[in-house]
Amino acid sequence: MSKTPNFDKALAEILDNLQPHTRRCLQCQKDFDIFAEDIEMYKKLQVPPPKLCPDCRMQRRMGNAIHFLPIFRKKTCSASGHSEKLISIYSEKNPVKVYDDDYYNSDQWDALNFGRDYDFSNNFFDQFNNLLLNVPHQALQRDFKSAGCEYTVSGTSSKNCYYVSGPWFSENAYYGRLPSYSKDCIEFLNVSNCEGCYEGVELDHCYNCKFCRNSSNCIDSHFIFDCKNCSNCFGCFNLRNKQYYFFNEQLSKEAYEEKLKSIDLGKKSVVEQFKNQFEELLKKAIRKNLSNIKAENFVGNNLKECKNCFWVFENIGGPTENLRYCQTQEKSNNSMDFTGGSLANHIYESARVFTGSSVKFSLMLRVVQEMEYCADCNNCSYCFSCVSLKNKKYCIFNKQYDEEEYWQKLDKIKVKMLKDGEYGELFPLVNSIVPYADSNASIEFYLPKEEIIKNGWHWEDDESGVDLSKFQTIKASDLPDDIKDVSDNILNKVIVCEKTGKPFRITKFELDFYRKKNIPLPRIHPLQRIKDRFELRHPFKLWQYPCSNCGQTMYSGYDSTKKYKVYCEQCYLKEVI
Repeated sequence: MSKTPNFDKALAEILDNLQPHTRRCLQCQKDFDIFAEDIEMYKKLQVPPPKLCPDCRMQRRMGNAIHFLPIFRKKTCSASGHSEKLISIYSEKNPVKVYDDDYYNSDQWDALNFGRDYDFSNNFFDQFNNLLLNVPHQALQRDFKSAGCEYTVSGTSSKNCYYVSGPWFSENAYYGRLPSYSKDCIEFLNVSNCEGCYEGVELDHCYNCKFCRNSSNCIDSHFIFDCKNCSNCFGCFNLRNKQYYFFNEQLSKEAYEEKLKSIDLGKKSVVEQFKNQFEELLKKAIRKNLSNIKAENFVGNNLKECKNCFWVFENIGGPTENLRYCQTQEKSNNSMDFTGGSLANHIYESARVFTGSSVKFSLMLRVVQEMEYCADCNNCSYCFSCVSLKNKKYCIFNKQYDEEEYWQKLDKIKVKMLKDGEYGELFPLVNSIVPYADSNASIEFYLPKEEIIKNGWHWEDDESGVDLSKFQTIKASDLPDDIKDVSDNILNKVIVCEKTGKPFRITKFELDFYRKKNIPLPRIHPLQRIKDRFELRHPFKLWQYPCSNCGQTMYSGYDSTKKYKVYCEQCYLKEVI
C-alpha cells in the first residue's frame, strides 16, 4: 500500500494523461521537449514534469555545488567554544555555519537539535534555506576515508593530495580536478589510472607523460593528442600502437633519443615554444565526433560502458544503464537529471550522491536511501528536507518522528508543495549557499558579475587579499627559466602570478617532482591553471553538423565554431585506426 496515498493520487492526476509535448522554460524562455521516454521516467520516479529545460536544470544543480574547482577560503569554526580559522569552501562573509572535521564527525553535537516544524503557511524553499543557513556544515565536504588531503574538495579514499577537487582513490595528486585511481600526477584534468604525468587532460592508463591530451595507454610521451598504445612519441596526434615518432614522423630509436637530447623541457622558454608548435599541429588532427567506449543506444559524450543513456556526459567507468540528462557518473543506473555520483540508483534532480538509492532534489549525500530535499547527510534513510544528519531515519526538517507519523506528515507536505508548484523543482539559485562564481556552473555556464547580480543569485566579491609585505616575494617573470637554476630557497618565497596577480607558493613535493621530471616552475596561480585546463575539455553539450569527410550530419562534442576537422565514427575509424 502507498505510504503517501494523497500525494500519489494528486500526482497521478498530472502524470496519467501526460503526453509528449513542447513547453517553455521558465528561466531562459526557450522551448524544450518532453519525450515519451521522459514521461516513463517521471512515472517510475514519481515526480511531475520539470518547469526548466535540461540546460537550466543542469545549471541549477551545478550552481548549488562546488567540486569542479578546489576553492579554499578561511572561515571561523562555528562550534561552541571554538574560534579557530578553518580552510573551507565557504568564506567568512558567507552566513552558512561550518564545523571543523573532527568536531563535525564527532558525537559532541546532534543536527536534530536544529529541528523545527514545517510551516504550511510559508514558502517551502524559504523555510529550507533558513535551515540550511543555521545547521552547521562540513568545511570542505571531504571524505573521512582520505588521509593527508587537507586541501582537497570532496573525493574519496585518497592519500596526500593537494589543491585538488574530487580525488578518487588517488595518491600524491596536485593541482587538478578528478584524478581517479592515479598516483604522482601534477597539473591535470580528468585523469584515470595514470602515474607520473604532468599537464594531462583526459588521460587514461598513461605513465610518465607530459603535456598530453585525450590519450590512453601511452608511456614516456610528450605533446600528444588522441594517441593510443604509444610510447616514446613527441608532438604527435592520431597514432595507434606506435613508438619513436617525432611530430608524426617515424624515427629509429637512436634518432629519436638524439632528438630528445637536444630538447630541454626544463626551460620555460622551450616549453612555450613547443606548446605553440603543438597547437599549430593540432589544426591538422582528425577529431572523432564523440569519445565513447563500449556505449550502446546512447546520445552523449565521454561515456564508458553505458547502455540506454540519453543526453549523458562523462561517465567515468563501470556499467551504467538507463540515464537521462546526467553528468559525471560512476556505476549509476535508472536516474534522471543527476550530476556527480557513484553507485547510485533511482536518483532525480540531485547532485553528488554517493552510494544511494531513491533520492530526489538533494545535494551531497553519502550512503542513503529514500531521501528528498536533503543536503549534506550521511548514512540516513527516509528523511525529508534535512541538513547534516548522520545515521538518522524518519526525520522532517531535522525533527525526529516515529514511522507512522513520518508518513502522515510527509503526505500532507508533498500534497501542499505539489499544489503550490514547489514539488518537483530543486532549490532555486537565489537560495544557493554557494557563490555562483565558485560553483560548478561558473565553468559550464559562465556569467559575468553583472548578470549574476541581476539574476539575484549568490555573489561575493573576492576579499582574499594577502599582505605581501610580510613575505619574501618574487614576480613570476623573475623566476629562473631553467629548473636547474632553481634553488631550495624558492620554497621560502611567494610567487606573484603573472596573469592574475595572486600569490602562490611551491611545495617541497612539487619542487622535487619538477626536478625529477625536468619541468620548469609554473608562473600562473594554481586555481587559474586549473580553470585554463577546463577550456580543453568537452563541455556537457552536443552540436549537430556535417562530418568533415563524408558530410553526414552527426552529433559532436566539439564546438562547431572552432572549425576543427571532425569526423563521424565510421570515417574516423577508416582514417585513424
